[in-house]
Amino acid sequence: MNEIKNGQSSGRKVGMGTSIAFGCTDMMGGGYGALVGAYLMFFFTTFCNLSALEAGSIIGLAKAVDSITSIIMGRLSDTFWRTKLGAKFGRRHFFILIGSPLILITYTLLWIPGGGYWYYLIVYCLVEVVVTMVLIPYETLPSEMTTDFNSRSKMSTTRMFFSGAITSVVTLVGGFYIQLLGQHNPYAYTATGVTFAVLFSIACLITWKFTWERPLNEIKATADPSEAHQNLAQFFWTALKSYLSTLKVKAFRQHMYLYLLGVTAQDLFSGAFIYFIVFGYGLSTSTASYLLSLGIIGLPLTPVNYWLFTRLGAKKCYVLYFGLVIAGLAAYYIMYLMNLTHNTLIIALIIVSTIYLFFKGGAYSIPWNVFPFIPDVDEIMTGKRREGEFAAMMSFIRKLTSGLAAVFLGWVLSANGFKSGAAVQSLQATHAVVYTLIFGTGILTLLAMAIAVTFNLDAKTHKVLIDEIERLKAGGKKANVSPKAKAVCENLTGEKYSDLWPVSNNKVEKKETSNEN
Repeated sequence: MNEIKNGQSSGRKVGMGTSIAFGCTDMMGGGYGALVGAYLMFFFTTFCNLSALEAGSIIGLAKAVDSITSIIMGRLSDTFWRTKLGAKFGRRHFFILIGSPLILITYTLLWIPGGGYWYYLIVYCLVEVVVTMVLIPYETLPSEMTTDFNSRSKMSTTRMFFSGAITSVVTLVGGFYIQLLGQHNPYAYTATGVTFAVLFSIACLITWKFTWERPLNEIKATADPSEAHQNLAQFFWTALKSYLSTLKVKAFRQHMYLYLLGVTAQDLFSGAFIYFIVFGYGLSTSTASYLLSLGIIGLPLTPVNYWLFTRLGAKKCYVLYFGLVIAGLAAYYIMYLMNLTHNTLIIALIIVSTIYLFFKGGAYSIPWNVFPFIPDVDEIMTGKRREGEFAAMMSFIRKLTSGLAAVFLGWVLSANGFKSGAAVQSLQATHAVVYTLIFGTGILTLLAMAIAVTFNLDAKTHKVLIDEIERLKAGGKKANVSPKAKAVCENLTGEKYSDLWPVSNNKVEKKETSNEN
């Protein structure tokens, strides 16, 4: 079955069943991030005899190591079709398949209490590498499977549904285990980790079985023959130049600014939230877990996010959702300043958390709705399909910022007298937690909202772009471009139209050279 994956994608329709089979693997993307963000630092500082700075450094160093993996993985995935394994299993599907057993093993090992600093550092590095090995090829599949805007948006929305659902389910299950096994039992976190390691492993197999890739003849048509016999040094040098060239795409640069500011803001929020609830409001860890799980209430409204994205476009959706996220942070801070009774506080937190988590999920689903269209902008600039490299570049920079966020949180807590394992923290340490969550998250979100107003990639501009690419592929002359298509292409790429579509330029040069001879 897998031997023909690369040759069977042309003309295949992406139905809801296929979208579900694709989307389920982002349970690992969303669930893994939710587990790490909500529990890992708290687990390290409470049950593993690590200081906040040590815990933050483990996460930061692992992210730094994994950022290198991201760079290697994107290029490797794009060129893996040249190997026997890539030809047989698919350049993307091979990594999704082997990732299934590896995530089961490594993720289980991460949540075993009693290890030392080096144990957790090594295991967490392995986990990050395995997750990246799966997710970078996985993220390219919408672009591999279809060029239709609505089909890609449906796949991305389905993916975000699974990601959003598992984010809430993770903390719901975590809260259940903590309540069942005890607030101070480290094996509540172990049970949570093992449960989701099994689920992530199964999801990878489902995606591997029921998705497909771009036909091999299309891949070969855009491939650079000079790259077929490169040695290791040449491979890395070519990869480095190619990765840096992704930043020439204006739409991708804007996309990266929005994505990185948004997710880094949420890294701070997620990392500080349990500390915020436990030490800021004086509530239990299980209460914090249940509050994080409230995002699941908004899942029935996920189609609303899809509808808004397709109708309003990314720009207006970004501004709307980021504004509502900031309003939610303000509500958390106001409640912290007020001396509410226990029952009133719980009710207020439930209401605010439900609204906040829904709009936060909407805001941070937009980058993944937009991402499948970025390689199309690059194609009119380079004539190549580089989905893997764009996914890797996103992952590379995102890993670095995620690691910095973890180190920053650990440093802030340690610098302000946070005591690992203590039931009560000093006022200074508590204020550090509160201000990091409210103002750190808020400032980054405000910056993202300011950038969002300049972002112009949407359904209308994408259709103009695709139509122009198809016209050029069919042999159309660049001199015959319409004013509208020219303006759209220049706006999205950040380049003059005369410098775009080098494939046609190369053909002209070859023809002229042939005539001279």
